[in-house]
Amino acid sequence: MTRSVLVVEPDVDVLGSVASSLRARGLDVWIADGLERAVERARSGLPHALVLSQTLVRSPTLDAELGRVPGLATVPRFVLSGSSASGGVVDGSEIAALVHRIVTLPGGRAAQAGEATDFRGDLSQIALPDLLQLLGSNRQSGTLSIQTPLGPGEVRLVDGEPVDASYRRLEGAKALVRLLGEREGTFSFASGATMPLVRRIEWSASWLLIEGMRQLDEARRLEAALGLGDDALIAVAPASPDATDLEQNLLQILAVPRTLAELLDETPALDLDALRVVTELLEQGSVRRIKGGAARADLADPERAGVLSALVKRLERAGFRGAPRVGIAAPSRRLLGVLSALGRLAEAMLPSESVPAAPIPHVLATLRLADGVDLEIVGIPLVEAYAPVWALVLPGCIGVARLAPSDTLVRACQLSSVPCYELSLGENGDDDPAPERVAALVCDLVERAAGERG
Repeated sequence: MTRSVLVVEPDVDVLGSVASSLRARGLDVWIADGLERAVERARSGLPHALVLSQTLVRSPTLDAELGRVPGLATVPRFVLSGSSASGGVVDGSEIAALVHRIVTLPGGRAAQAGEATDFRGDLSQIALPDLLQLLGSNRQSGTLSIQTPLGPGEVRLVDGEPVDASYRRLEGAKALVRLLGEREGTFSFASGATMPLVRRIEWSASWLLIEGMRQLDEARRLEAALGLGDDALIAVAPASPDATDLEQNLLQILAVPRTLAELLDETPALDLDALRVVTELLEQGSVRRIKGGAARADLADPERAGVLSALVKRLERAGFRGAPRVGIAAPSRRLLGVLSALGRLAEAMLPSESVPAAPIPHVLATLRLADGVDLEIVGIPLVEAYAPVWALVLPGCIGVARLAPSDTLVRACQLSSVPCYELSLGENGDDDPAPERVAALVCDLVERAAGERG
């Protein structure tokens, strides 16, 4: 079950950063820029957890404000540290720890503030377009909460007009158009003045319903025509100088292989616009398919996974915080393929941050081997001009896999007392390796490091 969290932070930049990071990790996130709006939002239903800024935690009126909604004062609270939100930038490790604490909270559903809910129902009985039309004709203001098999959504209305929407990781008009196509799930509407921080939807309700349904039908037709199924997409040519902003955006996202669903979720463009451009890029040859690119795999069979977990726990280097890590050193292009393959491992958690533009070491994924045992995979682009920054990550590694020749890397590993092994992803050094190959490489690397440590 998706856990819901209400983030309350006066700094809008920090609020947006924290909300995006939490949504990227699968939480249902509600936002408020102060206690008054937090209380208003909680009237339609209590979250599983509250995330508060340090400023609000020190407020002498905090308990009194939360007490205005029955049950809200007893919801578990977590505090954003000043360091994690400095300058509007969220610290990834602290967000990961926060998510872990929230998803492991005891108990099931959050309590619902039923007295604030005007009505509820099932989407199989009344479709969302009909529901929005009904609310629009009555000029209703409030929050329409929707729970679908794919995740939660929310539409905010003022005088019957949709002013903002969210659905899973999507926001604004794109989220609302996606919601219009959902036919399974439940909804509840809580009336009351709603004051979104940002108005992301400028379309009128009547035009939105007509245009939104048209876009849904056209998008489905284009998606069926592409027939990608489990295939992934990857960019094989850079954007041309006269490329549109959307073409540049899609090619940038496809620097790493993505399924069509992942691509549509990551681009801010409406699905129909993105599908039209993807069709053109495939015809031009700027993008190609990867057969079976959506297939998932396990790192190892259960017996070997247990052994790996024990080895990683034993190999953890003293004096270094965080999860034990291994390095994979390769040309930048090949690391992108490794990143994609790692993302298809069942144990993998990908970072929310995008791949750095500069060829510097960066986290590719964190593998959850067992409860409390994680293994961080760090990518080291083999660009010798950036060799001095390798020293920032090598000392904490238990071992490094070198996928291409580099005497400079070998010397750097020797200076850091880190074993470096020449390994391969296959005879041809595939830039788009299968997840099984990358899993075998990681297992081999850990076992070699353990054998050398003795």
